[in-house]
Amino acid sequence: MGACNSLLFEDCVSETDPHFAAKGPSDILGQDGRWGKLTGFFRVDVKSFDPVNGGGEKPSPYNPEVPATARSPYDSGVRSAYYNHTAVGSRLLLNRIYFARPAPEEFCAAVTFPPPFEGYDCGVTGIYAALNHENDGTLSVARATGRYSFPGEVFESDEESLIIITDDNSFEIHVHKKGSFGSFSSVQEIVFFGDDSASAVHTSINGEKISSVEVVTLTRITEDEFLKGIEETNDDFNVPEVLRVESPMTSDVPTGYEDIFPTEADWCGGLISDVACTESPYQEPNPKMKDGFVALFVIIGLAVFGSVAYLLHRNAVKKQQKRYKEQFVRGIARNITIAPSAGMIPADKLKAEFDHIDKNKGGTITKDELKEFMDTGKFGTISEKDFEAMWSAMDVDGSGEVDFVEFTTFLGSCGTEFETVSKEHAYMTNEEKKTWASQRLSVMYTNTKDLEALEDKEGFENEAGIIAEIFLTQPTYLFILKAPGGAPK
Repeated sequence: MGACNSLLFEDCVSETDPHFAAKGPSDILGQDGRWGKLTGFFRVDVKSFDPVNGGGEKPSPYNPEVPATARSPYDSGVRSAYYNHTAVGSRLLLNRIYFARPAPEEFCAAVTFPPPFEGYDCGVTGIYAALNHENDGTLSVARATGRYSFPGEVFESDEESLIIITDDNSFEIHVHKKGSFGSFSSVQEIVFFGDDSASAVHTSINGEKISSVEVVTLTRITEDEFLKGIEETNDDFNVPEVLRVESPMTSDVPTGYEDIFPTEADWCGGLISDVACTESPYQEPNPKMKDGFVALFVIIGLAVFGSVAYLLHRNAVKKQQKRYKEQFVRGIARNITIAPSAGMIPADKLKAEFDHIDKNKGGTITKDELKEFMDTGKFGTISEKDFEAMWSAMDVDGSGEVDFVEFTTFLGSCGTEFETVSKEHAYMTNEEKKTWASQRLSVMYTNTKDLEALEDKEGFENEAGIIAEIFLTQPTYLFILKAPGGAPK
């Protein structure tokens, strides 16, 4: 098969559909260096706003069935967080840890149940994504955990969950899911100011209502500052030991979260299709030939087929003509001595042979008379197909009878056949010539008399021998002028 986008074939699908374009490197940073801006360690300040009542987000009564970060008795208005964004080959791992201070005293004095009075470390919030086969630079989110999960469920995102580069300094993180709890949608828009600082707006929607809006400030820090900041914030927010994330939180799989981190099977076709371990569904199809060339090749194909068929037919016809012409010339050679061509045979001899075939002496040769002539002798019968072809060749006017002109015209077309039979006779052995002469003698006599009566005639065998000797000693095309006993032919 030829190549697309060539003289014969239409343009490659990849010319108009980027899904089919040649794939770039299978690692994130190799495909687009702008992802490097989103990776690294960050100290983060989070301010949450009440989307319904306005102002900072207020604590809510404690409910053990609701995640601590979803309207909890903690001070959610201002929180601290640390982000660890790591690119590993084709995968982007966003591990984040959020800290919440204890609720203010006025809130605690108003409640009728004992809420926790210590700070809270909500654990690792993770977003795990990888390059997909869309070939548009987007990353598909395999799983989101922590703040994106609900009691008793692991958040496995749908196909709309993507991480996108919107321009040289901006990124969007979309997390979507539908489940028993309803639908959930989260969009975080991050804009970098230089390489070391960024701002973000994070909007979460439960069902059809906005549940939270956060304004986030990110500051790039070193790994040592990252680890030290986690320890200091745990102490500053008075987080109980049992709630603290185990440090260091710098590995690909955070300690204690192995059971919810995507497995290799999840990456490779289970939850998403990571380009590094799955085959793209977008394979360039076999090229389609341009319509004009399709028509051209069809015409050429038909022409070639027709030419081959014609040549084969013509060859078959030539072979057939050669067969029935040679058989006819051999039949004539039973009665007269033939020459290398019909033109070398005297006209009276040809007329005598014509009259011999014309059994009813009607002046023409009928189809039955010709068939009887062809089936007589030592050369076997002619096939019906060959006979019909020979009759059509002889009966030029289609009258159903062959006159002397048509007879001689047909003989005139048997040039190579006369030459072939003449050579056969020239190379006969003496014994073959004697046998041939005897057969000819028999034919000659049956033209004038009853052969059985002549065989009883005294001296027949001797006369036949004399004729055979003449046949052997004279030129190939010599005609026998006299029958045994001096009887005229």
